[in-house]
Amino acid sequence: MQAQAMSLETGRRRRQQLLQIDAALERIANGEYGECRECGDAIQPGRLQADPAATLCVICAQAQE
Repeated sequence: MQAQAMSLETGRRRRQQLLQIDAALERIANGEYGECRECGDAIQPGRLQADPAATLCVICAQAQE
């Protein structure tokens, strides 16, 4: 049962990652990539390098936590 649960969770995470990648590609196509979806400021390049699918700047991400 545990192996099955782990496999299901891995599949869920992969699907979620693909959705995030698709959304990032859409933002690139729309010229919105690298803009925070909350405040509109630029997302720091280091943050995008660490997570290319990031949608929030550091300040907005911390405020949501």
